[in-house]
Amino acid sequence: MKATGIVRRMDDLGRVVIPKEIRRTMKISEGTPLEIFIDKDGGIIFRKYSPVGELSESAQHMSECVSALCGAGVAVSDRDRIVASAGIPKKDLLDKPVSKQLEELMRKKKPFISSGEDTVLAADGGLRTADAAFPILNQGDICGMFLLIKGEDDRPGESEENLRLAKLAASYLGRETAQ
Repeated sequence: MKATGIVRRMDDLGRVVIPKEIRRTMKISEGTPLEIFIDKDGGIIFRKYSPVGELSESAQHMSECVSALCGAGVAVSDRDRIVASAGIPKKDLLDKPVSKQLEELMRKKKPFISSGEDTVLAADGGLRTADAAFPILNQGDICGMFLLIKGEDDRPGESEENLRLAKLAASYLGRETAQ
C-alpha cells in the first residue's frame, strides 16, 4: 500500500473525508460507489466499485459472441478501464484506462455512432478507435460502454445490424449489473 502522509479523524457519525488530492487522482467524485474491504492485517481498504468489472467474464463472453457475429473488434469498458475485448489483440486495449473522449460520452450517457469520418479514441495512449459506443446503464446510472472498434482496413461506419447487436449487448450487460 502507498502511504500518503495524510491523516483524517472520524466524526461522531463514522464519516471520514477522503482528501481532495486523492479524490482527484483516483477520479472519485460525489456519488462514486466505493467498496469497503478489511485486509488480513486489519486495515480498511476503499476501492471504486465497478459493476461491469464484476461481470468481466460475462463481458468477455459477450464481446467474443458479438465480435464473431459482426466480424469486427469489440471492447467493453467500465467507467475507468477496458475490461474485455475480442476481435483485436488483447494488448491493444485490455486493462488500459478509457480515453477522455470516452469519459465525456459516459458523462453524457449518450450513444456515439460515427458519421463516417469521426471516431472516438477507446483508451488513453492507445491507437484503437471506436466507430460506435453504447452506454451500459443500470437504473439510469452509467456503468460503462460497449464499443465497436474500427479495424485498420475497415471502411468508415458500421452496418445497421452491427449497431443493433452492440446496442443489444450494452442493454444486456446493463441488466446483468442489476442482479
